[in-house]
Amino acid sequence: MDGLERLLQEDLNHLLDRIASATTEGTASFCLAEESDLASRLGEAESRLSAARLGLLEGYIAWQAALKDCSDLWALAAEGDFVGGAQERRAA
Repeated sequence: MDGLERLLQEDLNHLLDRIASATTEGTASFCLAEESDLASRLGEAESRLSAARLGLLEGYIAWQAALKDCSDLWALAAEGDFVGGAQERRAA
């Protein structure tokens, strides 16, 4: 698990701790009852939470790929391969 996943898991654990300490017996049954507007609102909020988590992880994957690309290109430049090739093309 990388750093971002750990941070997101810690946030989720904190939320679950807050929910557990703030609710009493029967709260879940009340929230999930068909006549309760809370069931649909909870479902929407949980869907947004899941989508936001997925977006962050996908963005982080793109971030890591961009970091690798930059690192690889700078390594090529440091070796002179990339820069030398550009100079040779200009001379031709």
